[in-house]
Amino acid sequence: MPPRSLKGLTEPADPDDPKPAARDFTDRRYQVSFHIPAGWNFERKDGLLSNFGVETRTARARSDVRGVAEINFNPWPPTTFAGALFYYSVIPRATASTCAAQTTSRGMKPLPDTEISGLHFHHGRDNHGAVCTEARDEAFTAMRAGTCLRFDLVINTFCSQTSGAMDMTPDQLKDVQTRLAGILGSVKIGSGSR
Repeated sequence: MPPRSLKGLTEPADPDDPKPAARDFTDRRYQVSFHIPAGWNFERKDGLLSNFGVETRTARARSDVRGVAEINFNPWPPTTFAGALFYYSVIPRATASTCAAQTTSRGMKPLPDTEISGLHFHHGRDNHGAVCTEARDEAFTAMRAGTCLRFDLVINTFCSQTSGAMDMTPDQLKDVQTRLAGILGSVKIGSGSR
């Protein structure tokens, strides 16, 4: 017999008509835009959906959060999934070394550099938590016209030991990572001076 498909366990339990509708965000000042999928809330400032300084341990205090998207439904309800966020932030008047260091400092594991919208980005990953892995942050930084651009893909979970929920499987984590990567893949950066 073929394996049985179970929403929320073997396939995501996405809503039939997720709200709000998909839309595009554009930051005219820094010429950055990206697509926000349906079922994701969006704010232009930190603190309404998120806590950037806590979830991104290598972000600089001078960081200016320009946009944050948060999934507003749980695709894996029986698991320890607690949320996923996509952050876009900038540091004006940054240096190339301080920009790159955000992907290598404070426990951030450096990963191979990548290209986003034709621009070279440094890449690092940070997994942390008090009892279990409670936060996973993939950070991408690049200099453009004297400004450090940063994108963070954050997945939050809680510990199963005290909750009775099932730990997320690698496939379930990959599903959420793919959703976040889809937003990152939609990023367009204007062709102004680099």
